[in-house]
Order: sequence, then structure tokens, then C-alpha cells
Amino acid sequence: RHDTHARYVLDALEHGRNVFVEKPLCLNTDELEEISATVERLSQEGRVPSLMVGFNRRFSPLTDALMASIPAGTMSMLYRVNAGPMDADHWMQLPEVGGGRIVGEACHFIDYLTYVNGSPPVEVYATAMEEPQHLGDIVNISLRFQNGSIGVVSYLANGGKSLPKEYIEVHRAGTSAVISDFKELKVYGTGKPATKRLMSQNKGQPEMMKAFLSSIREGGPSPIAYGEIERVMLATFRAVECFTTGQVARLE
Repeated sequence: RHDTHARYVLDALEHGRNVFVEKPLCLNTDELEEISATVERLSQEGRVPSLMVGFNRRFSPLTDALMASIPAGTMSMLYRVNAGPMDADHWMQLPEVGGGRIVGEACHFIDYLTYVNGSPPVEVYATAMEEPQHLGDIVNISLRFQNGSIGVVSYLANGGKSLPKEYIEVHRAGTSAVISDFKELKVYGTGKPATKRLMSQNKGQPEMMKAFLSSIREGGPSPIAYGEIERVMLATFRAVECFTTGQVARLE
């Protein structure tokens, strides 16, 4: 469960082990700071094992196709997640065990927007819809990125069951790309939309594991730089804080 992640990561790093950990990397900023300090110290000592978090969506074949179709530069993005309801007593909803669904799951989607636009988040603001159990899992997260890109993660626990879970839009310089549930990509420009469909849904898990294992065998860097992981987790924690403060959080 999520409350074990930081402890296992730190222990493994100290023992020189390569680490793959499912998201989230940790549950709070204190744990994040401890992991970052450990990575920095090991780096100075010249003995940094590979540290990888399971942000698999960026490795999906449809993500590759999207990025090949959208010109580089400032873009606007939307990631809508029809997450569905979860019982209030589920371990993931408990702050001390699961961290809540935004920390536990929405970091996935913040990472995706970070990867697609090619620059880290520098500002975040989030609002949660009022609901009787105050679970904070009907949320809009607005992000601004270093290169001027903007993005919104809509994480929704109150949608219809028949609606596909994940929907992504990316817009840049007169070109738009839409991914539907990691089964289909459509790219819109001036002519007829170009469509790419997969035989079955692929969220990038096999490709991610292949990249991670290859990096270890070849002695290369982790497929996701730690600096990106750190900034994504910080943006996630700041988004949750916005529910209480009502203020825009700046990450620089």
C-alpha cells in the first residue's frame, strides 16, 4: 500500500538496488524531501541506482503517435479521468495509508501532461466539488508549465459507468490530437482526421517495463529522470493543498 512506498524506496536506494515503485512515489512532501536528499547524496557519491515510478501512460504506443503528430512548442491539454466511485473506507481513501485518490492516482495524469508538453509544471491550482463525504475525488487540477503550456486534469468520481475511463486532448498550432481510452488516436488539422486504432487497449505497461529493464542492462539512466518525478509529485501534493488554501501554488 502507498504508505510503504517511501520506506521501501529509501531502504533499497541505500542498499544500492535499482528500484521500480508503483505510483505514488510517496505520500507527502516530507517523504519526497527525504527521497530527494538521498538521491542527491548518492549522486554526489557516484552511486545512484536507477529509480523508476510506474507512470506508464507516457510509454503507450498512442502517446508516441500523438507526439509524432503534434508540433513541438507551447500547447494546451486536457486529461479527463472517469475514475468512478470508491468507498470512503477503502484504504486508498485513508490519508495515512493511501493518501487519497488524487495523490494515489492523479499523479499519473499530471506526469502525462508533463511528458507530452516537454516541460515541468511551475504552477498549480485545484478545486474539489463539495459532496457529503468530503472525499476530494471530484476535482479539477489546472497546471501551468515552464514553457508556457497549460493543462487541466479532471478527475471525476461521479461519472457514468458506460463512459470510457480516460480521454485526452492536446492542441498546438492548428493541430489537435485526441486519445480515447488508449484504444484510438485521432489527429485533426486542416483536412480529414487521421485515425490510429489499436487491436486492444495499451496504456504502455509492457513498453515501460521493457524500457526500465533495458536501462539497467545497458547501464543507462532511468527512462524517467528523477527531477521529473520529483516535480510531478510536488505538483500533486500542492494540488491537494489547494483544497484547503484556495490559493494558486507556485512550484518555482
